[in-house]
Amino acid sequence: MSPYDVVGIGMANVDVLTVVPRLPKPDEVYRVVRTDLQGGGPVATALVALARLGATAGYLGAVAPDPWGQFILDDFDRYGVDTSLIARAEAGASGLSVILIEQATGSRAILYHPGHLPNLPLSDAWRAAIRGARVLHLDGDFLPLAIEAARVAREAGVLVSFDGGAGEPRPGIEALLELTDLLVVARKFASNTTGMDDPLQAGPALRRFGAAEVVITDGAAGCWLWEGEAFMHQPAFTVPVVDTTGAGDTFHGAYLYARLQGWPARRRLVFASATAALKCMQIGGRRGIPSLTEVIAFENTR
Repeated sequence: MSPYDVVGIGMANVDVLTVVPRLPKPDEVYRVVRTDLQGGGPVATALVALARLGATAGYLGAVAPDPWGQFILDDFDRYGVDTSLIARAEAGASGLSVILIEQATGSRAILYHPGHLPNLPLSDAWRAAIRGARVLHLDGDFLPLAIEAARVAREAGVLVSFDGGAGEPRPGIEALLELTDLLVVARKFASNTTGMDDPLQAGPALRRFGAAEVVITDGAAGCWLWEGEAFMHQPAFTVPVVDTTGAGDTFHGAYLYARLQGWPARRRLVFASATAALKCMQIGGRRGIPSLTEVIAFENTR
């Protein structure tokens, strides 16, 4: 599958999802409502969203030599993300998250093991895939590899997209931000990076890194976009929320899909927000990601 619309380098892990009547207190034991097993990770799930919407997407990275590594490969295949360039590491362990989801509210508690994989060089095949793609999508995982990949993309005129997520900024992440064209981050990342809690201040501050386009997402509060002289806010869609796991990742994938279509800024925000909202109506980060037809039908009812 080459060339790709989007290739991604970043976290790919496994989510063990458990719906509970309420988040537990110490020493409590009670029956759960439901369990599920799905692939996860910011870049990995964004690629799944892109594939579900009809784009061609490929993951560049490695999987660990454990049963979870095979699950990650199988889950990519299930959703149509190309795995032909994924390396099989000889050592390491897959990342694993245990996610407790409160049934009535969709609130979560996340316990995770990040896993560990050897640092791999940017192979000739990966370089070729990046140069032939339209977008390189990153989340800061495997940071030295991501920075090198971003430089290759920049030299080839390939758009570099970065998912800041909601976690603490990694040491040295500024070097990657300076190579980013499209910066889409959660409000917490924006606040931690700029020291400004107000997204209306944090957005312009993030632009100093050089991204032509900055988006800050904030769950039910919606999202904000800065592009050139344009600024706009997009409210979130109101839906019955079952689980917000992967909502931000889905937003990223849908936003990239919309950008690949050449849609204007407002259309991109509406489409990405609608796709993320539909995902929240099902458990897990991937099973609820809608098709293009489903998103358009949802938009037409609003």
